[in-house]
Amino acid sequence: MWFRYTDAASVGIEMVVAITVCALGAQWLERNVTHWSPWTSLIGIAIGLGAASKAIVRAARSYRRQLAESAQDEAAAAPPVEPPRDA
Repeated sequence: MWFRYTDAASVGIEMVVAITVCALGAQWLERNVTHWSPWTSLIGIAIGLGAASKAIVRAARSYRRQLAESAQDEAAAAPPVEPPRDA
C-alpha cells in the first residue's frame, strides 16, 4: 500500500526536475550556442512539460495496473458463490 503512495509522490518531484532541467538547459543553449532569444527557452520548457506529462501518464497506468491486480487478488481469494438449489 505504501508503494502506491510513494510512486504517486515521486511524480511531483519528477515533474519539477524535468521542467527545471529542460528550462535551465535551454537557457544555457540560448546564451552559449543558438542566441535565439525567446525560442530556445520556449522549446526547452515545452520539452520539460512533455516529459512531465509522460511521468503523469506512466504513474496513472501503473496505479491502474496495481488496482486491477488487487481486484483480481480479492476475487481469487473470495469463496466461490454457489447457485441456489431449488427444492
